[in-house]
Amino acid sequence: MKNVLVVGSLNMDYTIYVKDFPLEGETIYGKSRFIQAGGKGENQAVALAKSYLVNSYMIGAVGNDKDGEEILKILKDNGVKSHVIVKDGVETGNATITVNEGSENEIIIIAGANGKLAVSDIDLELLKKCDICVIQNEIPQETNEYVIKKAKEFNKIVVYNPAPYRDFDISILKDVDYFIPNKVEFEKCTGTDNLEEGMKKLLDLGVKNLLVTLGTKGSVLVNKNEKIFVEANKVNAIDTVGAGDTYIGYFVAALASGRSHELAMRIASKASSICVTKKGSLVSIPYGEEVYEG
Repeated sequence: MKNVLVVGSLNMDYTIYVKDFPLEGETIYGKSRFIQAGGKGENQAVALAKSYLVNSYMIGAVGNDKDGEEILKILKDNGVKSHVIVKDGVETGNATITVNEGSENEIIIIAGANGKLAVSDIDLELLKKCDICVIQNEIPQETNEYVIKKAKEFNKIVVYNPAPYRDFDISILKDVDYFIPNKVEFEKCTGTDNLEEGMKKLLDLGVKNLLVTLGTKGSVLVNKNEKIFVEANKVNAIDTVGAGDTYIGYFVAALASGRSHELAMRIASKASSICVTKKGSLVSIPYGEEVYEG
């Protein structure tokens, strides 16, 4: 099996379920609260491991606290081979997530140790060992850019999920093999909500493969030779947190195992559709047998 390395965030998620989001200045009652490990990096690494298609590796940072200890245990229990740095004097990254009855979510992130993951923390020998490297935007941009640079030096495939969105040096896109934004991130990257216009702009900037996830409207992949659209699986969504990370993890795993772009997208769509039928993020990520059956 191929080796996939995720360099990214490790969080503890505090999810609150409500009927409606509060208005400005309003105090409301929540329905329930759910605490679990999360973070885009961790979710994607666990999705890769749960796919059974690849060996999943993770580089990240946690604080020297109970949340950090719990995250290390969860990574191990889920089959992720981790190289996690424990940072003193800073808390483990965390997120407060509010989910309403329409399965929409609002998320506030505290970077904590994720914001301290430095260039010097990157294990280059582990990067050399892996075939594909996956990054997101919950660690410092300087570290992301260093990882991209080194990954290309070592002739690795780079997958960049620009979430949550922040401004970045667009020149790095020429070294990105798969650029995977959602609709909001796509519009912020391109400055347009016109899908065709924005896709052309990103391809002109050097992106080799652009994959835009569109939620319930499906996903579309374009490169110089093909354009593929895959519809989303129709399900009764309960909680959409983690769906995008599940999609990316399964897409990369399927791709690494030799599937075509279209089949990898269909597998990823199936996995994310299962994810949204369960509460939570990391615990809602399905195992391979749930995705591949039928």
